[in-house]
Amino acid sequence: MAADEKNTKKKAAFSPINAKIPRDSQQSISEFFHKYLRVLKLARRPSKDEFFKISAVAAAGIAIIGILGFGIYLVYHYLLLSLL
Repeated sequence: MAADEKNTKKKAAFSPINAKIPRDSQQSISEFFHKYLRVLKLARRPSKDEFFKISAVAAAGIAIIGILGFGIYLVYHYLLLSLL
């Protein structure tokens, strides 16, 4: 094996992720903004009905998680008090 092959194998073994680093950061930044603008062009504002439905679902999810957390707290609190 040549010395170059050994160095290449060591570098490949050292890097667990083979991520490609862009050579031209200016190009990668412009590509990011082009993709970002494409998403913004496709996006639209939700109607009032859609907004209220999404808000209601999010509020219900937060309430359910809060109730579950409070229930777990009560179980552990009273379980620990009964053991002492």
